[in-house]
Amino acid sequence: MKNRLSILILTLLLFTGKLSAVETPRISLLTCTPGDELYSTFGHSALRVYNPANGSDLVFNFGLFDFNTPNFYTRFMRGKLEYMLGIQYMNDFLYQYQWEGRGVVEQVLSLDSVQTTEILAKLEYLYRPENRYYLYSFLYKNCTSELRDIIFDIAGKDEHSLAKSAGKTNRDLINEYIGGWPKFGINILLGSTLDRDIDVFQSMFLPDYLFNELTVAANGDIPLVSDYSVLLEKSDNTGSEKTFISKIIVALLSPIFILGLIAAFVGYSLIKKRFRAIEIGFLSIIGLLGIFISVLIMITDHRELYSNFNLLWCSPIYLFIVIASLIKWRKTEKVLSFASLLFLSLMVILWISGIQYAEPGFIIIVLTLGLSSFVRATGRY
Repeated sequence: MKNRLSILILTLLLFTGKLSAVETPRISLLTCTPGDELYSTFGHSALRVYNPANGSDLVFNFGLFDFNTPNFYTRFMRGKLEYMLGIQYMNDFLYQYQWEGRGVVEQVLSLDSVQTTEILAKLEYLYRPENRYYLYSFLYKNCTSELRDIIFDIAGKDEHSLAKSAGKTNRDLINEYIGGWPKFGINILLGSTLDRDIDVFQSMFLPDYLFNELTVAANGDIPLVSDYSVLLEKSDNTGSEKTFISKIIVALLSPIFILGLIAAFVGYSLIKKRFRAIEIGFLSIIGLLGIFISVLIMITDHRELYSNFNLLWCSPIYLFIVIASLIKWRKTEKVLSFASLLFLSLMVILWISGIQYAEPGFIIIVLTLGLSSFVRATGRY
Protein backbone atom coordinates (compact mmCIF):
# COMPACT_ATOMS: atom_id res chain seq x y z
CA MET A 1 0.00 0.00 0.00
CA LYS A 2 1.53 3.25 -1.17
CA ASN A 3 2.23 6.20 1.03
CA ARG A 4 0.59 4.87 4.17
CA LEU A 5 1.19 8.07 6.10
CA SER A 6 -0.77 10.10 3.55
CA ILE A 7 -3.59 7.58 3.55
CA LEU A 8 -3.71 7.66 7.34
CA ILE A 9 -3.93 11.46 7.31
CA LEU A 10 -6.73 11.36 4.75
CA THR A 11 -8.53 8.76 6.79
CA LEU A 12 -8.32 10.87 9.91
CA LEU A 13 -9.66 13.87 8.02
CA LEU A 14 -12.47 11.74 6.71
CA PHE A 15 -13.65 10.78 10.17
CA THR A 16 -12.98 14.00 12.11
CA GLY A 17 -15.31 16.89 11.78
CA LYS A 18 -15.99 16.67 8.08
CA LEU A 19 -19.46 15.18 8.26
CA SER A 20 -20.87 18.54 9.18
CA ALA A 21 -19.83 19.91 5.78
CA VAL A 22 -22.45 20.88 3.19
CA GLU A 23 -21.84 17.68 1.26
CA THR A 24 -21.56 14.44 3.17
CA PRO A 25 -19.29 11.65 1.89
CA ARG A 26 -20.69 9.50 -0.90
CA ILE A 27 -20.47 5.77 -0.31
CA SER A 28 -20.49 3.32 -3.21
CA LEU A 29 -20.12 -0.39 -3.74
CA LEU A 30 -17.45 -1.32 -6.30
CA THR A 31 -17.91 -4.66 -8.05
CA CYS A 32 -15.01 -6.03 -10.08
CA THR A 33 -15.31 -8.63 -12.79
CA PRO A 34 -13.55 -12.01 -12.49
CA GLY A 35 -9.90 -12.30 -13.49
CA ASP A 36 -7.87 -14.97 -15.24
CA GLU A 37 -6.18 -16.34 -12.10
CA LEU A 38 -7.98 -18.90 -9.94
CA TYR A 39 -7.97 -16.61 -6.88
CA SER A 40 -9.76 -13.90 -8.90
CA THR A 41 -12.25 -16.22 -10.62
CA PHE A 42 -15.19 -15.04 -8.53
CA GLY A 43 -14.61 -11.30 -8.82
CA HIS A 44 -14.14 -8.81 -6.03
CA SER A 45 -16.00 -6.17 -4.03
CA ALA A 46 -14.85 -3.03 -2.22
CA LEU A 47 -16.38 0.10 -0.72
CA ARG A 48 -15.61 3.54 -2.09
CA VAL A 49 -15.85 6.62 0.12
CA TYR A 50 -15.65 9.91 -1.75
CA ASN A 51 -15.70 13.07 0.38
CA PRO A 52 -16.30 16.26 -1.65
CA ALA A 53 -15.56 18.34 1.45
CA ASN A 54 -11.85 17.49 1.44
CA GLY A 55 -11.42 15.81 -1.94
CA SER A 56 -10.47 12.44 -0.48
CA ASP A 57 -11.38 9.43 -2.61
CA LEU A 58 -10.60 6.18 -0.82
CA VAL A 59 -11.38 2.50 -1.25
CA PHE A 60 -11.92 0.23 1.76
CA ASN A 61 -10.79 -3.22 0.69
CA PHE A 62 -11.35 -6.32 2.84
CA GLY A 63 -9.54 -8.57 0.35
CA LEU A 64 -5.91 -7.82 1.20
CA PHE A 65 -3.38 -10.32 2.54
CA ASP A 66 0.37 -10.60 2.86
CA PHE A 67 2.12 -13.17 0.63
CA ASN A 68 5.13 -12.87 2.95
CA THR A 69 3.18 -14.37 5.84
CA PRO A 70 5.24 -17.29 7.25
CA ASN A 71 3.90 -20.66 6.04
CA PHE A 72 1.44 -18.82 3.78
CA TYR A 73 0.01 -21.82 1.91
CA THR A 74 -0.09 -24.05 4.97
CA ARG A 75 -1.98 -21.40 6.92
CA PHE A 76 -4.40 -20.93 4.01
CA MET A 77 -5.16 -24.68 3.79
CA ARG A 78 -5.69 -24.86 7.54
CA GLY A 79 -8.02 -21.85 7.56
CA LYS A 80 -5.54 -19.86 9.64
CA LEU A 81 -4.64 -17.20 7.07
CA GLU A 82 -5.56 -13.69 8.12
CA TYR A 83 -7.00 -11.27 5.58
CA MET A 84 -7.17 -7.59 6.39
CA LEU A 85 -9.05 -4.39 5.74
CA GLY A 86 -6.85 -1.95 3.86
CA ILE A 87 -7.32 1.53 2.46
CA GLN A 88 -6.27 2.47 -1.06
CA TYR A 89 -6.50 5.56 -3.21
CA MET A 90 -9.28 5.21 -5.76
CA ASN A 91 -6.89 5.93 -8.64
CA ASP A 92 -4.50 3.21 -7.50
CA PHE A 93 -7.38 0.75 -7.13
CA LEU A 94 -8.64 1.42 -10.66
CA TYR A 95 -5.14 1.29 -12.12
CA GLN A 96 -4.64 -2.20 -10.70
CA TYR A 97 -7.83 -3.50 -12.32
CA GLN A 98 -7.15 -1.70 -15.57
CA TRP A 99 -3.74 -3.38 -15.71
CA GLU A 100 -5.40 -6.76 -15.14
CA GLY A 101 -7.96 -6.05 -17.87
CA ARG A 102 -10.87 -6.38 -15.46
CA GLY A 103 -14.04 -4.31 -15.31
CA VAL A 104 -15.24 -2.21 -12.37
CA VAL A 105 -18.79 -0.94 -11.85
CA GLU A 106 -20.02 1.43 -9.15
CA GLN A 107 -23.33 1.52 -7.29
CA VAL A 108 -23.84 4.72 -5.29
CA LEU A 109 -25.80 4.03 -2.13
CA SER A 110 -28.69 6.32 -1.23
CA LEU A 111 -27.92 6.89 2.44
CA ASP A 112 -29.01 9.67 4.74
CA SER A 113 -26.48 11.52 6.88
CA VAL A 114 -27.11 9.29 9.91
CA GLN A 115 -26.58 6.09 7.91
CA THR A 116 -23.48 7.54 6.30
CA THR A 117 -22.07 8.42 9.70
CA GLU A 118 -22.80 4.91 10.98
CA ILE A 119 -21.06 3.22 8.06
CA LEU A 120 -18.04 5.50 8.33
CA ALA A 121 -17.85 4.87 12.06
CA LYS A 122 -18.03 1.13 11.40
CA LEU A 123 -15.22 1.34 8.84
CA GLU A 124 -13.12 3.43 11.20
CA TYR A 125 -13.64 0.87 13.95
CA LEU A 126 -12.76 -2.07 11.68
CA TYR A 127 -9.65 -0.30 10.40
CA ARG A 128 -8.11 -0.02 13.84
CA PRO A 129 -4.96 -2.19 14.07
CA GLU A 130 -6.57 -4.52 16.58
CA ASN A 131 -9.66 -5.06 14.37
CA ARG A 132 -8.49 -4.96 10.76
CA TYR A 133 -7.37 -8.62 10.56
CA TYR A 134 -9.85 -11.48 10.26
CA LEU A 135 -9.74 -15.22 9.54
CA TYR A 136 -10.83 -15.74 5.96
CA SER A 137 -13.67 -18.09 5.02
CA PHE A 138 -14.65 -18.30 1.37
CA LEU A 139 -18.35 -18.80 2.09
CA TYR A 140 -18.92 -17.02 5.36
CA LYS A 141 -16.36 -14.28 5.86
CA ASN A 142 -14.70 -12.78 2.81
CA CYS A 143 -14.20 -9.43 1.09
CA THR A 144 -17.81 -9.37 -0.14
CA SER A 145 -19.63 -10.81 2.87
CA GLU A 146 -17.99 -8.19 5.09
CA LEU A 147 -19.46 -5.41 2.94
CA ARG A 148 -22.82 -7.19 2.77
CA ASP A 149 -22.97 -7.26 6.56
CA ILE A 150 -22.10 -3.58 6.88
CA ILE A 151 -24.53 -2.35 4.22
CA PHE A 152 -27.53 -4.47 5.17
CA ASP A 153 -27.01 -3.99 8.88
CA ILE A 154 -27.33 -0.22 8.52
CA ALA A 155 -29.48 0.30 5.42
CA GLY A 156 -31.86 -1.65 3.24
CA LYS A 157 -32.32 -4.54 5.62
CA ASP A 158 -35.44 -6.53 4.79
CA GLU A 159 -35.45 -9.67 6.92
CA HIS A 160 -38.23 -11.32 4.90
CA SER A 161 -36.58 -10.75 1.51
CA LEU A 162 -33.10 -11.74 2.65
CA ALA A 163 -34.37 -14.92 4.31
CA LYS A 164 -36.10 -16.17 1.15
CA SER A 165 -34.62 -19.19 -0.57
CA ALA A 166 -32.15 -18.34 -3.29
CA GLY A 167 -33.25 -21.47 -5.15
CA LYS A 168 -29.64 -22.60 -5.29
CA THR A 169 -26.92 -24.13 -3.16
CA ASN A 170 -23.49 -22.74 -2.40
CA ARG A 171 -22.05 -25.33 -4.76
CA ASP A 172 -24.40 -24.24 -7.55
CA LEU A 173 -23.10 -20.69 -7.22
CA ILE A 174 -19.44 -21.74 -7.17
CA ASN A 175 -19.86 -24.01 -10.21
CA GLU A 176 -21.21 -21.07 -12.22
CA TYR A 177 -17.70 -19.58 -12.24
CA ILE A 178 -15.41 -22.57 -12.75
CA GLY A 179 -14.95 -25.41 -15.19
CA GLY A 180 -12.50 -28.09 -16.28
CA TRP A 181 -9.91 -29.34 -13.82
CA PRO A 182 -10.37 -26.46 -11.31
CA LYS A 183 -14.06 -27.43 -11.04
CA PHE A 184 -13.13 -31.09 -10.69
CA GLY A 185 -10.53 -30.40 -7.97
CA ILE A 186 -12.62 -27.93 -5.99
CA ASN A 187 -15.63 -30.26 -5.92
CA ILE A 188 -13.49 -33.11 -4.58
CA LEU A 189 -12.56 -30.96 -1.60
CA LEU A 190 -15.93 -29.37 -0.85
CA GLY A 191 -18.21 -31.24 1.52
CA SER A 192 -21.93 -32.00 1.45
CA THR A 193 -22.85 -28.93 3.51
CA LEU A 194 -22.53 -26.94 0.28
CA ASP A 195 -25.38 -28.92 -1.28
CA ARG A 196 -28.08 -27.49 0.99
CA ASP A 197 -30.39 -24.76 -0.22
CA ILE A 198 -29.33 -21.30 0.90
CA ASP A 199 -31.16 -18.03 1.41
CA VAL A 200 -30.67 -14.75 -0.46
CA PHE A 201 -28.49 -13.34 2.32
CA GLN A 202 -25.97 -16.19 2.11
CA SER A 203 -25.85 -16.01 -1.69
CA MET A 204 -24.28 -12.57 -1.35
CA PHE A 205 -20.90 -14.02 -0.45
CA LEU A 206 -20.23 -13.61 -4.18
CA PRO A 207 -19.70 -10.12 -5.64
CA ASP A 208 -22.18 -10.53 -8.51
CA TYR A 209 -24.93 -11.64 -6.15
CA LEU A 210 -24.36 -8.73 -3.77
CA PHE A 211 -24.45 -6.42 -6.80
CA ASN A 212 -27.70 -7.96 -8.05
CA GLU A 213 -29.41 -7.76 -4.68
CA LEU A 214 -28.48 -4.12 -4.23
CA THR A 215 -30.17 -3.28 -7.52
CA VAL A 216 -33.55 -4.36 -6.10
CA ALA A 217 -33.02 -3.52 -2.42
CA ALA A 218 -34.74 -0.57 -0.77
CA ASN A 219 -33.65 1.87 1.88
CA GLY A 220 -36.96 2.70 3.49
CA ASP A 221 -39.20 4.05 0.72
CA ILE A 222 -36.42 4.67 -1.81
CA PRO A 223 -34.12 2.37 -3.79
CA LEU A 224 -30.89 1.55 -1.97
CA VAL A 225 -28.87 2.34 -5.11
CA SER A 226 -29.23 5.92 -6.36
CA ASP A 227 -26.80 5.77 -9.27
CA TYR A 228 -24.90 3.23 -11.34
CA SER A 229 -21.87 3.71 -13.57
CA VAL A 230 -19.23 1.66 -15.36
CA LEU A 231 -15.80 2.86 -14.24
CA LEU A 232 -13.78 0.33 -16.22
CA GLU A 233 -14.80 -1.88 -19.12
CA LYS A 234 -13.54 -5.43 -19.05
CA SER A 235 -10.80 -5.87 -21.65
CA ASP A 236 -11.21 -8.57 -24.24
CA ASN A 237 -7.89 -10.37 -24.02
CA THR A 238 -9.12 -13.51 -25.72
CA GLY A 239 -8.25 -12.24 -29.19
CA SER A 240 -9.96 -14.02 -32.05
CA GLU A 241 -12.28 -16.93 -31.52
CA LYS A 242 -10.69 -20.25 -30.71
CA THR A 243 -9.66 -22.25 -33.72
CA PHE A 244 -10.98 -25.73 -34.34
CA ILE A 245 -7.61 -27.20 -33.35
CA SER A 246 -7.54 -25.32 -30.05
CA LYS A 247 -11.06 -26.52 -29.24
CA ILE A 248 -9.96 -30.08 -29.92
CA ILE A 249 -6.95 -29.66 -27.61
CA VAL A 250 -9.16 -28.28 -24.83
CA ALA A 251 -11.53 -31.23 -25.22
CA LEU A 252 -8.67 -33.73 -25.14
CA LEU A 253 -7.35 -32.21 -21.91
CA SER A 254 -10.75 -32.12 -20.20
CA PRO A 255 -11.44 -34.25 -17.11
CA ILE A 256 -14.12 -36.26 -18.92
CA PHE A 257 -11.78 -37.30 -21.75
CA ILE A 258 -8.72 -37.96 -19.57
CA LEU A 259 -10.68 -39.93 -16.98
CA GLY A 260 -12.56 -41.81 -19.70
CA LEU A 261 -9.25 -42.77 -21.27
CA ILE A 262 -7.90 -43.96 -17.92
CA ALA A 263 -11.09 -45.95 -17.34
CA ALA A 264 -10.68 -47.63 -20.74
CA PHE A 265 -7.08 -48.60 -20.00
CA VAL A 266 -7.98 -49.91 -16.53
CA GLY A 267 -10.90 -51.88 -17.94
CA TYR A 268 -8.68 -53.36 -20.64
CA SER A 269 -6.04 -54.38 -18.08
CA LEU A 270 -8.70 -56.11 -15.96
CA ILE A 271 -10.45 -57.92 -18.79
CA LYS A 272 -7.30 -59.01 -20.60
CA LYS A 273 -5.37 -59.53 -17.37
CA ARG A 274 -2.46 -57.57 -18.78
CA PHE A 275 -0.71 -54.31 -17.94
CA ARG A 276 -1.50 -54.64 -14.23
CA ALA A 277 0.62 -51.56 -13.54
CA ILE A 278 -2.10 -49.36 -15.07
CA GLU A 279 -4.75 -50.44 -12.59
CA ILE A 280 -2.28 -50.54 -9.69
CA GLY A 281 -1.21 -46.99 -10.50
CA PHE A 282 -4.82 -45.80 -10.74
CA LEU A 283 -5.77 -47.31 -7.37
CA SER A 284 -2.61 -45.92 -5.77
CA ILE A 285 -3.36 -42.39 -6.94
CA ILE A 286 -6.93 -42.57 -5.62
CA GLY A 287 -5.66 -43.94 -2.28
CA LEU A 288 -3.00 -41.24 -1.90
CA LEU A 289 -5.52 -38.54 -2.80
CA GLY A 290 -7.86 -39.96 -0.17
CA ILE A 291 -5.10 -39.72 2.47
CA PHE A 292 -4.38 -36.11 1.47
CA ILE A 293 -8.04 -35.07 1.71
CA SER A 294 -8.50 -36.91 5.02
CA VAL A 295 -5.50 -35.18 6.58
CA LEU A 296 -6.58 -31.81 5.18
CA ILE A 297 -10.05 -32.16 6.70
CA MET A 298 -8.55 -33.07 10.07
CA ILE A 299 -6.21 -30.07 10.22
CA THR A 300 -8.35 -27.36 8.63
CA ASP A 301 -10.83 -24.90 10.10
CA HIS A 302 -12.50 -24.40 6.71
CA ARG A 303 -16.07 -25.52 7.33
CA GLU A 304 -16.57 -25.90 3.59
CA LEU A 305 -14.52 -29.11 3.65
CA TYR A 306 -16.44 -30.87 6.41
CA SER A 307 -18.95 -33.74 5.85
CA ASN A 308 -17.23 -34.72 2.62
CA PHE A 309 -18.71 -38.02 1.44
CA ASN A 310 -16.32 -38.09 -1.50
CA LEU A 311 -14.10 -40.01 0.88
CA LEU A 312 -16.35 -43.00 0.22
CA TRP A 313 -14.73 -43.30 -3.22
CA CYS A 314 -11.64 -41.17 -2.88
CA SER A 315 -10.49 -43.41 -0.08
CA PRO A 316 -7.21 -44.62 1.44
CA ILE A 317 -8.68 -48.12 1.29
CA TYR A 318 -7.40 -48.47 -2.29
CA LEU A 319 -3.84 -48.06 -1.14
CA PHE A 320 -4.36 -51.00 1.23
CA ILE A 321 -5.91 -53.02 -1.60
CA VAL A 322 -2.81 -52.39 -3.69
CA ILE A 323 -0.52 -53.41 -0.82
CA ALA A 324 -2.54 -56.57 -0.15
CA SER A 325 -2.44 -57.41 -3.85
CA LEU A 326 1.31 -56.93 -4.21
CA ILE A 327 2.15 -59.08 -1.17
CA LYS A 328 -0.51 -61.63 -2.22
CA TRP A 329 -2.76 -61.40 0.83
CA ARG A 330 -5.74 -62.61 -1.21
CA LYS A 331 -8.28 -62.86 1.63
CA THR A 332 -7.46 -59.35 2.83
CA GLU A 333 -7.65 -58.10 -0.75
CA LYS A 334 -11.11 -59.67 -1.18
CA VAL A 335 -12.45 -58.28 2.10
CA LEU A 336 -11.21 -54.79 1.31
CA SER A 337 -12.64 -55.01 -2.21
CA PHE A 338 -16.06 -56.03 -0.85
CA ALA A 339 -15.88 -53.07 1.55
CA SER A 340 -15.00 -50.83 -1.39
CA LEU A 341 -18.09 -52.01 -3.29
CA LEU A 342 -20.22 -51.21 -0.25
CA PHE A 343 -18.76 -47.71 0.02
CA LEU A 344 -19.22 -47.06 -3.70
CA SER A 345 -22.84 -48.20 -3.53
CA LEU A 346 -23.46 -45.85 -0.62
CA MET A 347 -21.86 -43.01 -2.59
CA VAL A 348 -24.23 -43.62 -5.50
CA ILE A 349 -27.19 -43.51 -3.10
CA LEU A 350 -25.98 -40.17 -1.72
CA TRP A 351 -25.63 -38.82 -5.24
CA ILE A 352 -29.12 -39.95 -6.26
CA SER A 353 -30.66 -38.51 -3.09
CA GLY A 354 -28.94 -35.18 -3.71
CA ILE A 355 -27.09 -35.21 -0.39
CA GLN A 356 -23.81 -34.57 -2.21
CA TYR A 357 -23.11 -33.32 -5.71
CA ALA A 358 -21.89 -35.74 -8.37
CA GLU A 359 -19.28 -34.22 -10.66
CA PRO A 360 -19.36 -36.09 -14.02
CA GLY A 361 -15.70 -37.08 -13.64
CA PHE A 362 -16.48 -38.63 -10.25
CA ILE A 363 -19.03 -40.94 -11.86
CA ILE A 364 -16.42 -42.23 -14.32
CA ILE A 365 -13.98 -42.86 -11.45
CA VAL A 366 -16.59 -44.67 -9.35
CA LEU A 367 -17.56 -46.94 -12.24
CA THR A 368 -13.88 -47.75 -12.80
CA LEU A 369 -13.30 -48.43 -9.11
CA GLY A 370 -16.44 -50.55 -9.02
CA LEU A 371 -15.19 -52.73 -11.85
CA SER A 372 -11.79 -53.10 -10.21
CA SER A 373 -13.27 -53.96 -6.82
CA PHE A 374 -15.74 -56.45 -8.31
CA VAL A 375 -13.00 -58.28 -10.20
CA ARG A 376 -10.80 -58.44 -7.11
CA ALA A 377 -13.62 -59.36 -4.70
CA THR A 378 -14.73 -62.28 -6.90
CA GLY A 379 -11.21 -63.53 -7.42
CA ARG A 380 -11.28 -63.05 -11.17
CA TYR A 381 -8.16 -60.93 -11.25
